[in-house]
Order: sequence, then structure tokens, then C-alpha cells
Amino acid sequence: MPVPPSAPVEDGVLVLGPPRLVAGGTAVPVGSPRETVVLAVLALAAGTPVSAARLVTAVWDEDPPATARTQLQICVSGLRRRLAELALPVAIATTREGYQLDAGDGSLDLRRFTTAAEHARDRTRDGDLDGADASWSAALGHWRGRALDGVPSPLVERAALALDRQRAEAVAARASVRLRLGRHREVAAELGSLVAERPLDEELRALLMQALLDTGRRTEALEVFAAGRRALADELGLDPGPALRELHAQALRGTAGADPASAGPAPAPLPEVLPRQLPAAPATFVGRGEELAHVLGLLAGPPDPHASFAVRVVVVHGAGGVGKSTLALRAAHELAAGYPDGQLYADLHQEPAVGAGDRAARVLGRFLRGLGVADALVPDDPAERAAAYRSRLASRRVLVVLDGVTDPADVTALLPGSPGSAVLVTSRTRLPGLSGVAQVGLGVLPDDGGLALLAAHVGADRVAQEPVAARRLVAACDALPLALTIAGARLASRPHWRLADLVERLEDEGSRLDELSIGGLRLRTTLELTHHGLTPDARRLFRSLALPAFPRLPLWAAGALLGDERRGDDALAGLLETHLVTTRDGATGPRMVLHDLVRVFAAEQHAPPDAREGVERLLHGWLVLAGTAHLPVFGDRVLPGPLPGWWVPSRRVLDAVARDPLPWVDDERASLVAAVSAAVSLGSLQLAWRLGLAAAGLFEVRGHVDDWRATVDRTQDAADADADPTGRALTRLSRGSLLVHQGELEEARALLEAALGHFEDIGDGHGTGACLRQLAVVHRVGGRPSAARAAATRAVPLLHAAGDRSGEAHARAELARVDVLDGDLAGARDMLAEALRLARASGMLRTEAQVLYRAADVAALGGDLERAVRDMARVLEIATGLGDRIGVGYALYGLGRHEAARGRAGVAAERLRAAVATAEVTGDSHLLARARRRLDTVAGQTGAGRRRDR
Repeated sequence: MPVPPSAPVEDGVLVLGPPRLVAGGTAVPVGSPRETVVLAVLALAAGTPVSAARLVTAVWDEDPPATARTQLQICVSGLRRRLAELALPVAIATTREGYQLDAGDGSLDLRRFTTAAEHARDRTRDGDLDGADASWSAALGHWRGRALDGVPSPLVERAALALDRQRAEAVAARASVRLRLGRHREVAAELGSLVAERPLDEELRALLMQALLDTGRRTEALEVFAAGRRALADELGLDPGPALRELHAQALRGTAGADPASAGPAPAPLPEVLPRQLPAAPATFVGRGEELAHVLGLLAGPPDPHASFAVRVVVVHGAGGVGKSTLALRAAHELAAGYPDGQLYADLHQEPAVGAGDRAARVLGRFLRGLGVADALVPDDPAERAAAYRSRLASRRVLVVLDGVTDPADVTALLPGSPGSAVLVTSRTRLPGLSGVAQVGLGVLPDDGGLALLAAHVGADRVAQEPVAARRLVAACDALPLALTIAGARLASRPHWRLADLVERLEDEGSRLDELSIGGLRLRTTLELTHHGLTPDARRLFRSLALPAFPRLPLWAAGALLGDERRGDDALAGLLETHLVTTRDGATGPRMVLHDLVRVFAAEQHAPPDAREGVERLLHGWLVLAGTAHLPVFGDRVLPGPLPGWWVPSRRVLDAVARDPLPWVDDERASLVAAVSAAVSLGSLQLAWRLGLAAAGLFEVRGHVDDWRATVDRTQDAADADADPTGRALTRLSRGSLLVHQGELEEARALLEAALGHFEDIGDGHGTGACLRQLAVVHRVGGRPSAARAAATRAVPLLHAAGDRSGEAHARAELARVDVLDGDLAGARDMLAEALRLARASGMLRTEAQVLYRAADVAALGGDLERAVRDMARVLEIATGLGDRIGVGYALYGLGRHEAARGRAGVAAERLRAAVATAEVTGDSHLLARARRRLDTVAGQTGAGRRRDR
């Protein structure tokens, strides 16, 4: 490979040639062979720790001596002295994992090459060909020969091969730019020796052939093709690819561009040209067999003569990077034989739209030239171009492939006029507005498909050696084919890496998208293209959906985040259409989901200026819905009044929650916990403690004790910081109720008495009654029946005056339990009858079930076990219907007790086992212990009965 003139070298480390150290502009050898190997490996991974084990392997391969670690330390010490003596801006640090080379970008020629190459790619994309040529030349100027030449290490040699491939790719990229600049002779002179060095590189050979043809050297171009065909056949047993074959055909026909000065008059174009414009079929194709079969089924064979005269159009749609182009090209190659009059191809990603119809007009011009129309005969008027195109395709069978379509109008403009031809389209959206087209949607690959794609790039052996890391890698790439392809390419070019090495890099979200980049493949670029096409509202919503605390938001959240339900719906439709957002089913409706890689990209975008207001609206929405869920479950439970100016979801959403509140709680439990923390972080303290209170009662009824516990401390802290007396009272009541539930009675008593004092100070009779009701439970369980009776007796008129029929019924049920302790069963029955009347009058089924539970126990104490079982069965029916899992557990426990008392030990054991299983799920340790003890007793009775039977 020819060595370009070297660029001025800054002080540092050189690896793009024989390894050298540069000080004061003078390059000197590194040191001993072992020191050279160590520095080479550290330089290849500059900025990243390299384990001592890898360095040992690099130096001694598979036969290290017993003193290898000691000798490695000596090598590192020698290198450090050498770097210090030369006063280089480079250092070797010792890390927990091993050693790391720290060098600035200007101190390592590999980094300077990579940076210049990236600039060259950017300028090529921007159309700055002169700038691109200069940047590629600057990049190649850092090379002084073969990478790491002369380093005695198999591991380093493998890495050097990958670097040399990057150099060849850079030469090819510069040659491509220079061809577009018309510098054909210069390219032909440069590539001759390089193609001889790399005879199997079809891209370089095609560029050389093109340069020769463009300078009129057709015979030489044919000789280059023949040499390549021999090399491919001898070495790989393959024929040249489509690009080389097309250039060969042009050379034979004499239709390739020629230098008028050397080639003489150009031959007249043939009247019938069969275009073969498809790019090469993808080398790797896995996991899309079903979708491929669907596309082939839609486009294979002649059109149905009995169907309409419409052209068959198939749109393959899906998120950026999901593999649409790969599927379309594979399908197009399989379909090519069925379209004998040719295949036309356009990549609309590369066609910026200047004005309406401009992109389609440029593609039409290229298609006409591909169909044999002389350049001078291509009409200037877009409508005339379209007419000429349709005329040219009339009575022909041509497959048209349009990759990366964003505007349905472009498809319409490029449709053939007769049904013999067909069109295969890829797009990030369904292209609404196109009628009569077949849609084939692509999602991410299944796990097995992702592993197969990874294995296709890195080899099945590497995947088999690290199965856990392979699955983690697929997960880190969201099973997105483009991401896996990039990851696979990086691993393939770094054979010294373990799969786990790349997984570790990808698990750092801050650099994940940077890691998913190699050569011209960058996942971020794909996402940027999609993001650029969004409306301003859709971009705002997209950025807002990256909130880390809320990974799966309900659909109504779109309206909250934008402050307008209709705008939210429209913006969400745009995100769903472009596949940036997907949905997952929940118990109460779909939820918005961003794949991890998309979420990382979204988080990189600028936050909307009103992001805080959007989050507060979202939190207000949850607070309103939590209050809506409270009503059918608890009735008039003590809750604070509404906040001023809060955002309210639509009536449709409110009604859905009111109809079925408990499944909504299960869907939103994680979001409600996160909402409390988010409100605290925003400094919205009133919102925080209100959210915590609303969530706590819902967590109680669903048995989400961990979530209840997770919110209660933050809720009380927020109320204290807010210095709101109602908040202080309510949050202490809530936390005290949790402690009662957990059996921590002394701490509960202290909190409830504090809450009682706050309620009495502010004159809140409802809150006072609610506190007294809970204190009655604490006193009764703590063995103070007189105090329990006094508290419950005070609570009844206060709750009655507040209109809290459910709370009053609970207080009366507590009085009945004290009556039982005093031996007054008749008084207990009368009190429970009134409590049951109140519960039914209020329509509170959960309260009715809780009162019936006590009534069943009183009936059993009075000897009426039939009624006890009947009432407890009704409790189980109500709890099951409500989805009250805690209530279900207690009802099963009660049925077990009463069935055992009836002598039906087998049925009792079955009920008690179900109660144990339910308590294990809900985490109710109090019920779990009681049910297990009772089950042991019943099981012993059952065993004794069996022994007596024998």
C-alpha cells in the first residue's frame, strides 16, 4: 500500500506504522520488544483499562512464564520511565482492572486519524467534496506504513489487520470523492498498486474500473475485472458481485463515461436498456423469514388479470434501524427473475427535498437515464418526466425499489402506469394517504433472532463461549438489527474483545449511542433522521417521554405534558407513526413505551422550555385520578381539598378509572410511587403529600405494602416541610394506619395521637373521627378495651356528622368487637346490624364485606356456624369481585376457621392453604402467621382422624 506524505507529528505515541515515541518532533523506538507490545495494546485501548491478563496474552500468547505478572510490571515501569524521560503528554495509570494509557487526542496518531476521517464523512454528507478530499488526505497523512508493523504479538497483529482495513476504507472513500470531482486519472494512478495488494476487495476494484472507464481506458478496465474474477474464484470460489458485473457490462457495451479526448465519439445509447440498479444483497439476513415470505407472496408472479389495474405496491414500515432496507433488498433480489425488464432503485435518504416534488423529479431523471434515455432527452418539466417514465415502463415488468420514503407524494410520482410493474417501498411510517397499498410492519427481532444476527457477525463460537453476555448484548441493543449489526462489526474488528467488554460499555447510558458507531454506520444518525421529520409538538412530547422516573406512561399523559389533550393526541400519533414510541397493553389501556436506545437519544435532546410545567400537569393528573379511584373503594374518606389550577384528564379517562379502580391501581402503582418522589424533587410539596396520601389508601386495599411503605415517609416529610397543619395531620394518620396494619402498635399509637392533636387544633371533626377509629383498634389489640370503647364511641357522631357512612360503619364494627370482649353478643349483633345498614346505604361493598366479616365471627360465637359460613362466603364473593386481595386472604382465613369449627377439617385445610398462599403474595405477615398456625392445627386434626379411621 503506498504511504502518503506524513503529516507533522505532535509529541506522543505513533501506532499507524512501526510503533514510535515522538519527542520534540523526533521519532524514536519505544524500547524492548515486550515494552513495544505492551504500549501497542494500551494505545489501541487508550482511555480504557486493559487487564493484566490481556497484556500477558499479548506478550507471551498461550505460553506465559510463571513470572509473567512480575515481568509485565517491569515492562510498565520501563515504559513509564521512558515516557517521563521524553517529557511526553502521555501517562500509564494503574487501575483496578489493570493498566490504562491516558493520552490527549493530539498525542495519539490513531485518534488523529479517526477524528479526521469523521470530519471527512461529515463533509461528504454535506456535499463539500473539496473539504472531504482535504480531510481524507489529512487522515491518511497520519499513516507511515502498515499499522503496528514489526510488533511481535499475534494479538497485536490481529488488531493491526483491522486498522489496515480502516486505512483501505479511507483510501476508497477518498477515491470515491475524487471521482465525483472528476479527478479520474489521479484515482486510477493511486488505486492500481492498492488493488494489487488487496485483490479480493471488490469496492476498491470497482473504483479502479470506474476511474479507468471514465478516462476511456476500457481495455484496462476489462483486464482489472478479469484479474478480480480469477482472484475471487481461486481464493473464495465466488463470482464478482453486482457492482463489478454492472461495470463489466458497461465496459463491454461501451456505454460508460469516457474522456472525449481519449475515447473518440461516444456510441449511441441502445433503445432498450435493462436497468440492474439493486445494490448488493445483504450478506447477513436472519430472523425475518415470515416477513420475507409475506413480501414475496405479495409481489411474486404476474398480476391478477381479474384484479384492478392498479400497480402492486408494498410498504415495509418500522422504526429506524429495524432492518427495513435489508428485508427490501433481500426480497428484491429474490424477485428479480420475475421482473425480467429490470430493477430500478433509489435511496431517498440521500435525496434532500428542496421544494415540493423536487426529490421525485431528480429520481425520475435518474430512472429515465437508467432506462436508456439520453441525458439531453430527459425533460426538464417534472410532469413531462413522469409521463416519459410511465411511457418507458408501459408493457414492461420492472421492479421499482424506493428506500427511505418520507413523503407519500414521492411514491405517487414514481408509480409506473401499468400493472405489470411493482413498487417496493421502505419507510419509517405507514405513509398515510397512499391507498390500496399492502403494509408489512417490522418490529425488533425476537431474542433468538437477535442472537442469530450477532452470531452471523462475530461467529457462533464467540456467542457460544459467552451466552450470558450475548443475551445481555442483544438486550442492550434493544434487539434492533442496526444496533446489533454495528455491535457485531465492532466486535469483529476487535477480536481481542470479549462480548462482555462491549456489554460493559453499552450499559453506560451516557455513551451507549457513541459506542454504537463504526465507519459510516451510526445509530444516532438514523434516529436523528426520524427526529428531524417530527412536528414541533411531537419533538416536545418525545423529549418529555424520556423522564427516567416514568418509563411507561398512560396515553392521557401526552395531553398533560403538552397542556392540551388534542395536541397531545396528534403529537403522540406522529411518534407512533414513526415508531419512535410503541405501546404495551396494560390492565386499563395501552401505555407509551420508548425502547432503551430511543430513550437515551430522547434524553440527549434539549428539554422543552416548559418541561417543569408539563411534569406538574402530569402529577396533577395522577392526583385527580387517584382521588377518583378512592370514591368507589372508600367513599368519603378523609382527603384534603383540591389544589388550585390543577390539570384534569378527560371525562373519558376519569369514567374509566371510576368504573374499575383497582386494576388501575395495579397499572399505576410504580408511577404513583415515582410521582411522589418527582413532586418532592420539583419542590411541589403540597402536590407531593397529597399524592402520597391518595396513593397510600389505594396501596392498602390492593396489598401493595412495599409501595405503601415506600411513599409514607416521603409523604410525611413533605407535609412537615410544607408546614400545612392539615397535611401534617393527614400524613400522620396515613402512616399510623400502615403501622396498625403491620402490628407496630406503640409507634402507631404515638403517630395517631399526634394526628388527633393536629385535627383537634384545626377543628376538623372528620379527621378527628378517623383518628379515633384507628386508635380504637390500637387500644383493643393492645388489651385496653375501655379505651377502645371510649375512642370508638367518640368517633361515631363525628363521622356521622361528616357524612362518612363507611367510616361510621367501621367505628360501630369496632364497638361490636369490644362488646364481644365484654361478653355482650346481643349488643354486638345490634351494633353490627346498624353498621351493615350504613355500609349498604353508602354502596360501599368493601365496607360491607368488612362488617360482614365481624358479623360472621359473632354468629360463630353464638353457635350459628351455618350463618357464619354463609356470611363469610359473601365476604369472599365481594372481595373477589372488587379485586381486594387482602380481603380475599382474610375471607379465606375466616372460612377455614368456621369450617373447622363445623368439623369439616378437609374443607377447612383447603381454605387455609389458599389463605396462606394469598398472604404470601400480598406480604401480610400478620395474616400469614395466623393462617399457618391454624392450618397446622387443622392438619393435625385431619391426621388424627385418619389414624382413628385405620
